[in-house]
Amino acid sequence: MEQVLCPISENALSTPHRTALISDERRWSYLELDQALHSLCLFLSEAGIKEHQRIAFIAKCDPATILLFLALFRLRAIACPLSFRTPQQQIAKQLSELKASHVLEPATLPHSSGQCAQAPTMISLNSPATFLFTSGSSGTPKIACHSFANHYYNALGALLPLRLDSTSRYLLSLPLFHVSGIGILFRCFQKGAAVVVSDHPVQDAISRYSISHLSVVPTQLQRLLSEPLSSLKCILLGGAPLSPTLLQQSRHLPVFTTYGMTEMSSIITLSDGKSEPHSGKAPAFREMKIEKDGEIWVKGKTLFLGYWDASSETILKADVQGWFPTKDLGRVDRQGNLELIGRKDRLFISGGENIQPEEIERALCAIPGIIQAAVIPVSDPEFGHRPVAFINDASGRHTLLSIREELKPLLPSFKHPVRILPLPSDAGLKPNLGVLKQQLVLSQESPSGNQE
Repeated sequence: MEQVLCPISENALSTPHRTALISDERRWSYLELDQALHSLCLFLSEAGIKEHQRIAFIAKCDPATILLFLALFRLRAIACPLSFRTPQQQIAKQLSELKASHVLEPATLPHSSGQCAQAPTMISLNSPATFLFTSGSSGTPKIACHSFANHYYNALGALLPLRLDSTSRYLLSLPLFHVSGIGILFRCFQKGAAVVVSDHPVQDAISRYSISHLSVVPTQLQRLLSEPLSSLKCILLGGAPLSPTLLQQSRHLPVFTTYGMTEMSSIITLSDGKSEPHSGKAPAFREMKIEKDGEIWVKGKTLFLGYWDASSETILKADVQGWFPTKDLGRVDRQGNLELIGRKDRLFISGGENIQPEEIERALCAIPGIIQAAVIPVSDPEFGHRPVAFINDASGRHTLLSIREELKPLLPSFKHPVRILPLPSDAGLKPNLGVLKQQLVLSQESPSGNQE
């Protein structure tokens, strides 16, 4: 079985006093982190946790959760992080699907430093390491299964492009029940950099801890534009290109755009977003191709193991001869950069015309002041469906009439939204379309307007 030296163990041997983890309460060197991990592994082993068991826990962005992840990797158990935002009733359902052998509370586990392991700790690359619930924005959430190698190579291919080195400090600004948050841990610990966890607002944490690397969504980036950010070497904007408005406003910042998904352990393509809002090229250890219908297919060492099937308690492969169909549509430009077009499963018909919501979203984001948009179809007795838009309007001045006027040179009138609503501040980079539909229903208003 292929193995690698645990990155914490490796750094504890080579640079024991270098800072590994920073919180508002204390700091851990790599040696101290390795000692704490050794003690925690002994405790978990004595508690009956064994190789390949599924271990569930509520994952918060705190040192206790980070230590639990690392300990489970060493024990070759499977970390099953659950969202702290999930209602208790759904948590019970998720635990039933996982059939977890243990449910742990990270904060109650011992984290005191003891002695390091007498021999360097090796970790299995190919056995399952994490089970992660997908967002379920377009259906029932699935459980994506990743090996340690998936996370390991996902991080390894991004270290150089993201300018990460042993002096870097990366703020853990993304949740640890998503691959993006887990990716921050792997990047930092593989390079001997420091992970920073803080309860302070992002703006304060950047200056307080001299943050060099940060992952954000467009709304967070907008809030940072007026802040002093001289310490930052990399701002990773996940999953979508910058809107023209935000691109122009952030030209003085080191913004990198990325396109990714859970099934590829987060990053599929990566680019420096300074020149234009594209999604970049595939880093090392992953490949991408465009099928005849425009669908993006991906493969590589970062491709997940498959989806967990609770009924058979097995991992079901989801690839086609090694390739995974993403259901995303795209094309590659002359420079080899990926340009996203939309989702195959989001297309709808209005008055006999095919409408790709992402085309409307891009046009909306081309309007000065609009930095994010999400479009959904709503039923209409005459046309079948009509587009309704949720927008993040940084200018605060746009109305439905002004937006439709701005869209005239960009889109035919049947693609103009018939209603505009504010995008919730907590919508994130990829707003949950089901939640937006519920909000539209709760507004108790029907979209109006004639298709011209």
